[in-house]
Amino acid sequence: MAGNHTRVNILVEGQTEETFVRELLAPHLTDFQVYLTPRIIETSKGHKGGLVSYGKIERQVRLWCKQDSAAKVTTLFDVYGLPSDFPGFANWDANQPPLPQVAALEVNLAAGVAQPNLIPYLQLHEYEALLFSDLTAFEYADVPQATINAWQAELAQCAGPEYMNNSPFTAPSKRIIARWPSYKSAKPHFGVLLALEIGLTTIRQKCLRFDQWVSTLEGL
Repeated sequence: MAGNHTRVNILVEGQTEETFVRELLAPHLTDFQVYLTPRIIETSKGHKGGLVSYGKIERQVRLWCKQDSAAKVTTLFDVYGLPSDFPGFANWDANQPPLPQVAALEVNLAAGVAQPNLIPYLQLHEYEALLFSDLTAFEYADVPQATINAWQAELAQCAGPEYMNNSPFTAPSKRIIARWPSYKSAKPHFGVLLALEIGLTTIRQKCLRFDQWVSTLEGL
């Protein structure tokens, strides 16, 4: 255990991610004396959720880093759907390995924010990839077995949940909605309930990049 009573502020993309942090990540990391506080990014005054421009991302991350310089600050944003002006994102090549590309995007964010307490993290390719860690959890939401089997077949074509494509048709959330439309309007509800059903241990076993980020937070 770290044993340093470290505080970590997490700027997240939306309500689902905020609840995920509160319900799964925060309880786990308290065992390491690491204490999390999530905040949903603002899109405009009085409105939260979603990434509309790199400028808004950079300003809000930098501001929180400066406002609470004694804490660490990290991010939980999806690679899928990043603003087109995010440095380096326009060069993303779906035919090339994703790991070095997402790492480069994180480096660009860190360089733009330029604060020593920032730990940038981008979810490859989006939050719903975590739900593909154990598709049997969808039985909990009464999703038909035939639908689950279809997702299993799609997952088998990829190297793992984090490697599922990020196009408007094949991103993890798009795959879920295509076969289970109810998810679209109830993501904050089902997105977290399914993650709780799967459990953080299984998610980390199947999503190794996500696991590395959690390990980094454990060691603060």
